[in-house]
Amino acid sequence: MTSETKETWYLDVVEKFDDFCKRLDDKIDKVQQQMKASKKKTELETKLAQEMKLHHELTERLAELSRRGSELDRVCSTFETHLSIADSDRNRLDNAKETYQLAKELTGIRWDFSAPPNVAKGYIKSESRKLLAPLQVDMSSADSAALWDQLAAAAACPACPARGKENRRDCS
Repeated sequence: MTSETKETWYLDVVEKFDDFCKRLDDKIDKVQQQMKASKKKTELETKLAQEMKLHHELTERLAELSRRGSELDRVCSTFETHLSIADSDRNRLDNAKETYQLAKELTGIRWDFSAPPNVAKGYIKSESRKLLAPLQVDMSSADSAALWDQLAAAAACPACPARGKENRRDCS
């Protein structure tokens, strides 16, 4: 009987020890889950803090860009008001256009405005002779007489030898 009592006592101790170990394992699992949850929460809070900081910085940048945009709008509107052409300037521009058109029709010269500034370039159109003659004069070395000579040569009658003052009435 003593051996039975020893065995029951031993079985009770083993059973209680197993029960204790199981409770301890449950508590350890619970604490580990709490630690994982706490760690996850800390990570999320850190990310949230970083995102909030980034949001704050971007909001400040947006406000600065909005201020700059409104300043640029103000400057542009100021330029627009100063860029309007006055009536006197508009009249001068219209008169210059009319003068240019009249000179173009009278002389037959068509200018090439893409030429360098020191070169007068284009062509002379002669309706009477059905002629289109190229025109190019270096303005840095030539005077205006060279331009008029080319114009006279394009307008001259091919049957007339030289157009002096005495021959102008003879050619038509």
